[in-house]
Amino acid sequence: MKLQKHFFNQLLHHPDTPVWTLICTMVAIMASYNTVIRYGFSEKMFLRILIVYPLIVVFIYCLRTFVTLPIVLKLHNYFPNIIKINVPVQVSIPLLVIWFNVSIMMVWFTIIHHALYPHFLIGYVGNWIKTFFVAVPVFFFVAKPLIFNMFDLLRAKYPLLDDFPENDHTA
Repeated sequence: MKLQKHFFNQLLHHPDTPVWTLICTMVAIMASYNTVIRYGFSEKMFLRILIVYPLIVVFIYCLRTFVTLPIVLKLHNYFPNIIKINVPVQVSIPLLVIWFNVSIMMVWFTIIHHALYPHFLIGYVGNWIKTFFVAVPVFFFVAKPLIFNMFDLLRAKYPLLDDFPENDHTA
């Protein structure tokens, strides 16, 4: 029991946990949104979302971590005056990451659902607009505040355990 408590305490206070939670939440919301607006809500569509959800979470995390976030940070360093003066970094970095992620994911989505979009460019632009203008407010006004406030409350209620008794085998 003590081992589990220590594990969950460390997980709660790990700096990547809110990021993973935010990505998982955004993927769940956006995958559901994109599927429901095109196919409606049914048990079959819900099961389809559940099947691809873990793959999309891993893909988006890798895309964000290894591709889009490094590109955005390089853009911030290359054009510091244009971006940082006009838009705060707390807004511009997530906004550009969302921009790039939506751009890449909508290429994939439009290709996969080619039966719905016989003209790729028109379908892509339509999908991009619908997704981007939903993802931005969902991220800034729903998911991010809820996730980070939840973690702040949980971390205050369950402070970080300093030491784990390694010699205590009563767990």
